[in-house]
Amino acid sequence: MISLIINADDLGINPDRDRGILQAFREGIVTSASLLANGQSFHAAAAQVKELRLPVGVHLNLADGATLTGEIKGLTAADGTLPGKEQLRQCLAAGGCALKALRKELAAQIERLFATGLQPDHLDSHQHCQLFPCLTSMMTDLALEYDIPAMRTALPQEPSDQDPGGSLRQELTLYRQLAHRAHATIRGAGLKTPDGLWGMPLLNRLDTTRLCNLLENLPDGCWELMTHPGYPVDNHRAFDGSQRQVELRALFSVKALEIIARRHIRLRSFGELPCVS
Repeated sequence: MISLIINADDLGINPDRDRGILQAFREGIVTSASLLANGQSFHAAAAQVKELRLPVGVHLNLADGATLTGEIKGLTAADGTLPGKEQLRQCLAAGGCALKALRKELAAQIERLFATGLQPDHLDSHQHCQLFPCLTSMMTDLALEYDIPAMRTALPQEPSDQDPGGSLRQELTLYRQLAHRAHATIRGAGLKTPDGLWGMPLLNRLDTTRLCNLLENLPDGCWELMTHPGYPVDNHRAFDGSQRQVELRALFSVKALEIIARRHIRLRSFGELPCVS
């Protein structure tokens, strides 16, 4: 049996990305989304999530934008501005981040979702920072404290020989080094989690052909597919460009729907995970 969560990351980052994610849930195959509590369009996105009854998790963010709780010693500027993924990873790897302040910030982001009346069904993290051991343990503890039943397992499922070149290859190497321990920690805490994550090597490259190929070859198990649909934003950031709409079109694909039906792939949300497999 194949179960698949199709999750759209970065809901709440800006209105154009939100519009695409919500459309992919209403009209496409997206079954879940991850909401940025410190995102530019958080409040509008949260209101639409409630209206559509879109299952959401908390996309815990220590990389981009600004914190909700102010300065984190060793990580942020004095005004709470976050430093980007490279400096975050350096801080976590070196043990230079103030752990109590990190926990306070992550808790504030979770509580911001609850304050809107939403009930998040999982935790995951922006830039996969949850893979660092100190944050894996911290996030599992927070999930248990706030009665959030599931977490993402950022364990890449594609063979490493399919990894693209450049910086993404280096990132995927790091993820594979950290992910097995993180997966064991999540399951050891009694939280639900998929068997692994698909789509990580397809970052900024997911189109209809690649999506259909992935669905056609998905093995038995309970999986998550990470996606980033949306509409382009003219802000000179490559990740907010035309590829977002290419990905959105893929998630509307009639061929993808046909493969899901023919292969009896069960589309789920994190809240519908059957059990630890």
